[in-house]
Amino acid sequence: MKIKDGFILRDVGGRTFVVAVGKLSKKFQGMITLNETGKIIWSTLTSEATREDVINALKKEYDAPIEVIKKDVDTFIAKLTEENILE
Repeated sequence: MKIKDGFILRDVGGRTFVVAVGKLSKKFQGMITLNETGKIIWSTLTSEATREDVINALKKEYDAPIEVIKKDVDTFIAKLTEENILE
């Protein structure tokens, strides 16, 4: 899975935002605000990645129970899927 082309991630004033650009901005209007966990997940998904790749990226950054990491990843991926952001 991978984030569709046409989204850009930017850090502004200590916060991280994602916006659609180009043709995609006609379909997806608005802005996504990411926390640090969301930024890691999003960044991992900018190139082709598996669920396990995303989980491993978070395991490198956080000392959290694997069940919590998996739940966070699954919730985030489900939301991206629902919004038709993943290819």
